[in-house]
Amino acid sequence: MYHSHMTAQAKNDSLNAEQTFVAFDTETTGVWAPAHRLVEIGAIKFRLGDNTVQQFQSLIQPERSIPGEVIEIHGITDDMVAASPTAETVLDQFMTFCGQDSVLIAHNVTFDISFLACELERYGKSFGNNLFLDTLDICQRVFPDLESYSLLSLAQHFNLASSQEHRALGDASLVHLLFMLAAEHSTIPFTPHNLESHFAVYHAHDWRDEQRPVPDQYTPLLTAIDNAGRVKIAYQHRSLGDQWRVVRPIGIYSLGSRFYLHAFCEKVQAERTFRLDRVSAFEILPEETPEN
Repeated sequence: MYHSHMTAQAKNDSLNAEQTFVAFDTETTGVWAPAHRLVEIGAIKFRLGDNTVQQFQSLIQPERSIPGEVIEIHGITDDMVAASPTAETVLDQFMTFCGQDSVLIAHNVTFDISFLACELERYGKSFGNNLFLDTLDICQRVFPDLESYSLLSLAQHFNLASSQEHRALGDASLVHLLFMLAAEHSTIPFTPHNLESHFAVYHAHDWRDEQRPVPDQYTPLLTAIDNAGRVKIAYQHRSLGDQWRVVRPIGIYSLGSRFYLHAFCEKVQAERTFRLDRVSAFEILPEETPEN
């Protein structure tokens, strides 16, 4: 196993003793932040060299249904969140819990940051200037040459857990333990300056939506969104060519230079996201009239 030349307590000098860290995790209704919503946040607040921790956990009412395939992963159902506060309330509480000077840590942190940023933007708010670190990046650097760096694989490799429950507080606890382990075995002290110099760092404001105007050729799709209409689209599959699908558009979002259509797909009876540059043609369908 791994050995360090100095103890974690010795390496985390007075410069780092006052630094507050928050290991956190989110659970969501899907994988794409502009279209999906948060359903849970869990967090552990701690300092290196101090065994005292504080916990934060809250379910979130996503103001939409949770897809069945996502429920199979985290087990959070519509009934479980029905009486929960919305993201606006929970994120205010979470930001207060974190404080302005804490360093936040998550595994594959860009996923979680994107959801925090998109949710906050819906309410005209921002997270602040806190640094975000990624235990995926940290473990790849401190523990090179492992076969896998998934959260579960790392937890099993270091005997932190044998399984993963995919709930926010439980996963945040694993992130906390991994970060502590990396601090103990790192060849550099985990001071704020060293963390920012040697590892990838992020800010929540980097994920703000630019609100780019939708190209003119897609204006009819915006009308369909406003009218809850049905649209037949030809979607270019990489190997199968054009595939026609009937969808009910929900929203159009930009990410970088690309636009995406988020819609309910009648073929799979679930919400899907389509790159607009791969929609080679579309037709607005007349509304179906109920039979007498």
